Amino acid sequence: MATLTPQKIIDAGTTETLVSATSTGDEFVNSGVELIHIQNGHASNSYNVTVKAQVTNIHHPQFGSVTKSNTVKAVGAGQDAYIGPFKQSAFNDPNNKVQITYSGVTTLKVAVLYLDQQ
Repeated sequence: MATLTPQKIIDAGTTETLVSATSTGDEFVNSGVELIHIQNGHASNSYNVTVKAQVTNIHHPQFGSVTKSNTVKAVGAGQDAYIGPFKQSAFNDPNNKVQITYSGVTTLKVAVLYLDQQ
């Protein structure tokens, strides 16, 4: 598993660095404003990208039991996708990281981006 470093999007523009997705999954420290960029370079295969919900059930006084599911995005052959942002209370693990897994990684590239909040 690789820890991805979020890259800041600034008003002057950003040229992101995409890295190969790791077969055992990836993670990043989540402050609640990050997006995952997935690029599928395969000519014919679609891959699922799953972001694991850490807290899946809560009881709310007005809504009762509420369920939060994993976020799953199919990224088609030759396509790009953006996923997120991720609510910290639902998606952060005990280390404040978001966990990402992939149904295949042969041609997947990934980057984590966030907006400059100044």
